[in-house]
Amino acid sequence: MKRTISLLSALAFVLVFVGSAFAQPTQAVTTTANVQAQINITKNADVDFGSIQATSNPDLVPNGSNTDVGAGATLGKLSVTSANTSQQLVVSWNQATVTLDDGSSNTITYTPAVTANSSDDASASSTVSNGTANSNTSTSSSGELYIYIGGDLGSLSGQTAGTYTAANGSGNLVFTVNYQ
Repeated sequence: MKRTISLLSALAFVLVFVGSAFAQPTQAVTTTANVQAQINITKNADVDFGSIQATSNPDLVPNGSNTDVGAGATLGKLSVTSANTSQQLVVSWNQATVTLDDGSSNTITYTPAVTANSSDDASASSTVSNGTANSNTSTSSSGELYIYIGGDLGSLSGQTAGTYTAANGSGNLVFTVNYQ
């Protein structure tokens, strides 16, 4: 009989604690993911100052008037597509200045100037700051953004004649576009 009472007491003791274990509060956590459209970047043109004189100060202006550039000078151009519509994008590039080299250790410093807009019109584009998003980097209602790259080479007074490239210098300018 004592053994039965001991077993019943032990069982009652266990049930008291089991009951309180089930009484613990709970809370569900919802999990979500906002999957955005893939960003595609297409290079439409490279930056080319054309054939220029060693006495010039070439300036290739994406949304204005060019100075001292040669015939056939072209802006660099990137087209961003498949991005979310009316979305500000962060446009970044890897170098504040690019060293161009002629392969014989003669160098020119190229300082990029970058503009963008949501319509394919360089003259209506606005300045973009490296690594920032703002209204200048907003996509169109169809998810498009156009990036124009110009810049200046500084004074070329006394510069050795030759073909100068980023590939021979500090490397090509590389652009990255991400959602804000």
